[in-house]
Amino acid sequence: MKNLKRAAAALAATAALIAGVTGTADAASYNGSCESVGGEICLYRYANFTGALYDTIYSKTNYNGSTYYGTSVLIDNTVSSVRNRDSVNSIEVWTGQNYTGLRVHADPGLTLWDMSIFWDGATDDAISSHCFSSNAYCPA
Repeated sequence: MKNLKRAAAALAATAALIAGVTGTADAASYNGSCESVGGEICLYRYANFTGALYDTIYSKTNYNGSTYYGTSVLIDNTVSSVRNRDSVNSIEVWTGQNYTGLRVHADPGLTLWDMSIFWDGATDDAISSHCFSSNAYCPA
């Protein structure tokens, strides 16, 4: 019986360790680094991938209240360039919240230098939502 209890305790400790490691992969989102591991979308304040950065592995229906990493600058309608660091999934970015407005598609690994060129400059910096193609709730 003692051996069974020890084995159960060891199994529980191993499961906790694995859960901690898995949690670390999710922690890569919004850490201020544009990483390809885990497949992030990286949103930059300026068209040349400089300035403030917002990085996430999650789809977002709107950017209300979201800020660039380490700043108090809101990202809604201030994004000038986008990198899709996901090697498998494409992304869609929209000018409106809740996946509305004008849309731009970015294949896996694609970099969008200056978002204003997609809308003839009329909506420069006006990105308000994005969705990964792996998300079943993304509009087609």
